[in-house]
Amino acid sequence: MIVFSAAETAHREPLQGDDTKTGHYEKIREDIRHEMKLRMRQRDRYVAQMAVLLTLLFVAGAAWDEWLLALVAVPFLSAFYTAQLLYSYRKHDLMAQYMREVVEPELAELHGTDPAREWQTYEYKSAGAGHLRGFYLWTMWAVGAGALAYIRFNMDEGLRAAFYACAGIGALGMLLVTAAFAGDASRRRRSRRKGASQRSISGTYLS
Repeated sequence: MIVFSAAETAHREPLQGDDTKTGHYEKIREDIRHEMKLRMRQRDRYVAQMAVLLTLLFVAGAAWDEWLLALVAVPFLSAFYTAQLLYSYRKHDLMAQYMREVVEPELAELHGTDPAREWQTYEYKSAGAGHLRGFYLWTMWAVGAGALAYIRFNMDEGLRAAFYACAGIGALGMLLVTAAFAGDASRRRRSRRKGASQRSISGTYLS
């Protein structure tokens, strides 16, 4: 059995505590990075699925008259996939913020390194301000409105009532998605500007 003196014991205790804390934050960082990668792959799948389904619907609706009304599904599909994409981005932002503001500063302090060299902090300074989210919203409206307009000018007059009912529900779905997620990109831009101004005033790279 190894016996340590009182001075050695007092020196070892904070080291063991730091090791435990380092391992804890390293595990959190590993878990968050893993989920971020999963969400990025998930968004790629959502985009591919949406593109394939919407293309099939447009081709079928344009090529065969009996498939024309199938285009009423376009606003619903577009709203559904856009909501999934933007919600995934929102969760990704939350994890990145936690990494940037909690995990990386703690690890940098424990290791005695510059927090500005941690990945999330560096990426936050260098990456774009979330313009892709706005693109998805605009695309949702363009595709949905285009499909509904195409149906309106090519359908039989007897189907007008059913068309207006479906179009109203589809437009409501797109409005709800827009109301829920339209502010995410602007909040991201404001946060980035605020972080940049704080860094310029304080001289620190933490945001």
